[in-house]
Amino acid sequence: MPDNIPSHAGAATVPIEPAAAICDAEARIFLSLPDIVWCLDQDRRFRLCNSAFEAFTGTKQHELVGLCPPFDGIELPQFIRGFMAHSLKCQTERGEHAVRNPKTGSRIYFETTEIALERPDGTPDGYVCVAHDMTRRKSLELELTASRNELFQHAYYDPMTGLPNLRHLAGKLAEASSVASAGRSEGALLKIDLDRFSAINETVGRASGDQVLVEISKRLREESERHGDFLARLDGASFAIIVHHHAGRDDVARDCERLLTRISKPFFVEQKLLTVTASIGASCFPEHGDNAEQLLSQADSALLFAKRGGQNTWRIFDDSLIDEARERFELEADLRKSIESDNFTAHFQAKINLKTGEIAGVEALMRWNHPDMGSIPPGVFIPLAEQTGLIIPLGERVMTDACHFARNWNDGHRKPVRVSVNLSPRQVMLDDFIPLMKGCISRAGCRPEWLELEITENMLMSDPQRIDELMRGLAALGVAVSIDDFGTGYSAISSLTRYPIASLKIDRSFVHTRVDDGKPSAIARTIVAMARELGIKCVAEGIELAGEAEMLRKIGCDEGQGFLWHKPMPEEEFFRWVARYEKSAAAQ
Repeated sequence: MPDNIPSHAGAATVPIEPAAAICDAEARIFLSLPDIVWCLDQDRRFRLCNSAFEAFTGTKQHELVGLCPPFDGIELPQFIRGFMAHSLKCQTERGEHAVRNPKTGSRIYFETTEIALERPDGTPDGYVCVAHDMTRRKSLELELTASRNELFQHAYYDPMTGLPNLRHLAGKLAEASSVASAGRSEGALLKIDLDRFSAINETVGRASGDQVLVEISKRLREESERHGDFLARLDGASFAIIVHHHAGRDDVARDCERLLTRISKPFFVEQKLLTVTASIGASCFPEHGDNAEQLLSQADSALLFAKRGGQNTWRIFDDSLIDEARERFELEADLRKSIESDNFTAHFQAKINLKTGEIAGVEALMRWNHPDMGSIPPGVFIPLAEQTGLIIPLGERVMTDACHFARNWNDGHRKPVRVSVNLSPRQVMLDDFIPLMKGCISRAGCRPEWLELEITENMLMSDPQRIDELMRGLAALGVAVSIDDFGTGYSAISSLTRYPIASLKIDRSFVHTRVDDGKPSAIARTIVAMARELGIKCVAEGIELAGEAEMLRKIGCDEGQGFLWHKPMPEEEFFRWVARYEKSAAAQ
């Protein structure tokens, strides 16, 4: 608070009789006050003061009588000297002054009143000055203000990042959309959600995950301040930006691309190099609405479809999303009916030994035959099943079919092979997963050693205690474990040596290379070399060309699967393909 606070009104005047002395009746009233009081004559010479003045200043009345401020030569405390000089200079009725006590260094707050006395003819007859100690009241006011500020901060700001929160954003968005509706501007709301942030938390820990959020919020803050936008953190790994003065969708698209580029730049967290991507959903105002709730809902819808379109992408809301959402709702209803109506069946794809050409294994893959739309791609129904929880009964169904297939193959075939199943992490991490798997094996009359469970490397790193329990349970049961889509997640070599991993599956993105120059990807070579060093079998998926198979064979990859040999097919059709394949191989 400044040392001198301006007053709010002019000096008051109190006319008195000329013969009346300031020290008479009126003076006695002032001098009896507990506040600090002093009186001056018409020439501003010190006339008298009360005992509170003497106690506070340590100066007696007789030392000052007849003198004018600033009382040079008198041992009057400097803060009182300045205080009185200000009071007399301003000639205000009321004012507030903050001074420092030289003994304690603390601030003392005074409310001052100066009354100018006049004779009946209007000539000055003196001045009465009163200083009321309001330090306690001022302290309470300051504490109340601080408490209000703290409550405001808590109500409208995110404690981790210091950014405005959803409540604050809603208010700003209402203002911006109102201005836009009046035709004075247009803008957009961008909702940003970090991709696979739960996997980052599970891999590097929640404390490091919080550091990631702080780093991303810093980047977004810099971008927002540079362009004059309003940034908020909503919850978890979600942010939102109100962007002003757009000329159209092209501007929104450029903003989305700019933000995604800035977010995805690698950075270190506790000596780990991380790359984080995000998805963005945008709604435009006034085009898409004139209230915060509507714009937030539309940005949510756009974000949902951006997430479904893959990572590190964006989507602007339009009316077609409403139709897509309706179709998704209907598809979800059909999904539930199809599970009950047994419209899901397992298809099978062989794994081929790249050296001998023999069938070395089989993978079971769930397929949906919709009664009206025909075959629905897994990329459509698997995410929907994950989001709705229907992946649990679907996973049990494919595991049951895999157990029956393994029994049929290995009971009647001259060379037993393992049948692998790729289940959802949501199902595998259930507490009752091992008993459920035992039940499927038992009911099908299958042997556990005929099965192989494929899990992702992110799952391997997610929950150490739960993974330990799972691995022990599978080992005791006799079911093998392989790591699917290896090289695309957050893996640790120590996990590969800690657990009894049967095989690593190279993701198809590392298989499709330039066949013309005969060079497989560096990542594929590294994975194969590492698997060989660890004594783990290596399987390449997604092979479509003979050249790809040959390159992988040359670098030491053990097995491959893909459309080069055949597409996944129902059990009966698969057995017919096996007969043709083995007959052709025997004839060569």
